[in-house]
Amino acid sequence: MTFKSNDSIKFMMAKIFLHMAEFSYQKITEPTIYMEYGLDVMIVNYIESGKGKLIIDEEEFDVKENYYFVVTQFSKCQIIPDGDLTYYSVYFVIDKTTAFKKYVYLLDKNFVGLEPELSYPFSVVKRELEKNKFGYNEIVVSMFKTIIVEILRNEKIEGERLSHWDLNSFQFQIDTILRNEFQTITIEDLANRLFISVRELQRYLNENYKKTFIELKNEARMSFASNKLLYSDLSITEISELVGYSSIEHFTNAFKKWFGLSPLKYRKVKEI
Repeated sequence: MTFKSNDSIKFMMAKIFLHMAEFSYQKITEPTIYMEYGLDVMIVNYIESGKGKLIIDEEEFDVKENYYFVVTQFSKCQIIPDGDLTYYSVYFVIDKTTAFKKYVYLLDKNFVGLEPELSYPFSVVKRELEKNKFGYNEIVVSMFKTIIVEILRNEKIEGERLSHWDLNSFQFQIDTILRNEFQTITIEDLANRLFISVRELQRYLNENYKKTFIELKNEARMSFASNKLLYSDLSITEISELVGYSSIEHFTNAFKKWFGLSPLKYRKVKEI
């Protein structure tokens, strides 16, 4: 399957805007064409099953299930399968029209590595794009961010190369902290970890997110709850406890206010 973006899947990672131009999931038995990529692109690939050889700019790699490979601008790439090989591929275009042009060159080399943790987010992206249900783009963006972060962690990017991603930027830190600590983090704790005052943090959130700290915490909480409803067998009571509500009634009311459906109806609608 191949999904061409309708321009709704665009997001900011640190200070870089990425636009998903195409997502594909395919099985191959013959070598792919020797593809040459142009300016301002990044193609993230992940092998779900099979094995073979990968050629990037005339360098050969033996690859198999759970291997990722990231191909950047002006690179050439070919996959030579040994039997059946199934893989995901995401074609990102880097948006150079933004105010953060100095961050536009994401990577100074291509990456090839092994990371089993990427199987889940890629499968979620595939399911969401196939279903095309309400809110699918928000879940897809969340999974893309997870994929990129896992690759960066696996590559242990350091020094000057790290500055391309600006991983120490406020936005990256805020997104990561809220996603992982939405239950316990306070605005004072967050400000201290960013080495700024609470007033400065509030101003930054207003200017860059157009939201308050409480709104961002609730957004992270509801995103977590939504994912658990869709992709786990946990009961609604268990999910309510996970996201920090004192009762299932409070959770149900908050969830319905956010998504327009109760948790039970949300789960049933998404299963259709």
